[in-house]
Amino acid sequence: MKRIVAFTGAGISKASGIPTFQDMDGIREKLSLDYFMSNTKDFYDVLQGMKRNVDKALPNAAHIAIAHHDIPVVTMNIDGLHKRAGSKKVIEVHGNLDYVLCMKCGKEYDFSCIDNSIYCRQCNGLLKPEVVLYGEMIAKYHEAIELISSADELLVVGTSFYTSTSSIMVEAAQMSGAKVTTINMDAETEVPRYLRRCIEGE
Repeated sequence: MKRIVAFTGAGISKASGIPTFQDMDGIREKLSLDYFMSNTKDFYDVLQGMKRNVDKALPNAAHIAIAHHDIPVVTMNIDGLHKRAGSKKVIEVHGNLDYVLCMKCGKEYDFSCIDNSIYCRQCNGLLKPEVVLYGEMIAKYHEAIELISSADELLVVGTSFYTSTSSIMVEAAQMSGAKVTTINMDAETEVPRYLRRCIEGE
């Protein structure tokens, strides 16, 4: 049986009520490393708003279908919906909103601790979310490339090819000889339908 790997972006979570960056004016500028360092309080106000959206969202049929068929995932999303849908192998190349990390001593805290303070209780260092910001390197880059390069088919869901991460991952699949299938519209309908046809032969 051919090995499918999914590569997903914000569009897969739109049906779960999480807006894409294109739907959120000015959000990209506020999710940069420069903005975090120079406007930390406003940065965290923005991120806490995103976290509230993520916490009330539920995986949709696309996330669930990928998990059901036990398809490994490389995702640019920080919403954690693939893991909540039950996917066992998920590489989050842009991190997640689960934890924050002290930039000084490296101590990790649950994200909710920033409700009280954005500084480390241990050394008073600034806490940074475990999210890859614009201006930073992709997390787990080599692990993601290795997984994608092992695929017979890369199923690309809900992502434009304008982002450098998308281009890099798709190029890795093409260079390894994998077929690339793209579903960008109506993922919650089209992904389950495609996987049923592809895997179950319906």
